[in-house]
Amino acid sequence: MAKAFSENESGLIREKLIENCRICWQRYGYRKTSVSQLASLSGISTGAFYSFFQTKEMLFLTTANEFQQRLYALLSDSRPENPTKLDLAAGFKMIVAELRNNQWYFSLHEDYEVFVRKLPQGFIEEERSKDLIDITNIVELYGVTPKASLAEITAVIYTIVLSLYFTESIGPCHPFALETLIDVAIDKLFE
Repeated sequence: MAKAFSENESGLIREKLIENCRICWQRYGYRKTSVSQLASLSGISTGAFYSFFQTKEMLFLTTANEFQQRLYALLSDSRPENPTKLDLAAGFKMIVAELRNNQWYFSLHEDYEVFVRKLPQGFIEEERSKDLIDITNIVELYGVTPKASLAEITAVIYTIVLSLYFTESIGPCHPFALETLIDVAIDKLFE
């Protein structure tokens, strides 16, 4: 019979699974990271893994979401007392620098089609809705007035972030190009 975990143990194991997912994602990528490997590193059986996450993909999504929440917290914590759109641009540049330092986050693009097929139907749309809520909260937090719809603002931010996939192709001028895009986008999107 499987051992039942206390609420405290469950929380600690869940945290370990997420941290070990991030480490394995960084070292091996999505495909080469197995449930048995994640469970073993976290001190649980493979069977116990499924009491925390339905699939490996759900753990990867949770790991990505937790990282995104840390990025939003960074943006929130760096907000000055009376922010302007220039402060918002500086905050987004900080987020981009953090993303640049965490390239594991982008390695999933190689396996994106396989990954998405294993997710519950409608899950991606749900995640996009959450992103829209996060952007809405950031706009409110910084007190900036949008000149475009929040969906359009979210799309522009996605586009800027996705350019990080092409850092090597763009070459050594990519950081400058990215900062310029952020400045232009923030100026065009907000009063």
